Amino acid sequence: MTDQWVLEEREPTERELLYKKAHEEMIERVKQYDDRIVTTLKGHLSLEQSLNDLLRKANRRLRRRTCAGKIDVAQKLFLPDLSVELWDIVKAGNNLRNAVAHGHKQGTVEQRVVELKKALLAWASPSQRPGIEAMTEPQMISTAFNQTGSFIVVANMKLEEEQKKKG
Repeated sequence: MTDQWVLEEREPTERELLYKKAHEEMIERVKQYDDRIVTTLKGHLSLEQSLNDLLRKANRRLRRRTCAGKIDVAQKLFLPDLSVELWDIVKAGNNLRNAVAHGHKQGTVEQRVVELKKALLAWASPSQRPGIEAMTEPQMISTAFNQTGSFIVVANMKLEEEQKKKG
């Protein structure tokens, strides 16, 4: 007696293949969103913590300030290591974070990524630009947040040294 529960093997239909392909594309799209979201939010959090440390060291008020407000106050400290181009990256990164975190349309988020890359390229030296151009999106986002955050940390350290010298 043969097993009655064995299904016949058959070739998938054209429609089934189409759905399979669409499913795979959606999985890849979600992965890309996950990479963008995680990279953006982690980078922004780290950058904002650096800003908070800088503003505390400079005896500036933090409470009830948005990140944009903190950026504005920090920029007005006119610290020599923190250029206009650096602040353009920080602002573009904050705009990207807002678009990602508040669920803006995909086109808006993609435009914010383009703006961040443009700001990063404007800040970079000519020899650094090809490397930035070759980066994946998560690499570029991470680089933008990490590099600017590092400069803010150094500016904070220098501010602390100056304060110690003044007594």
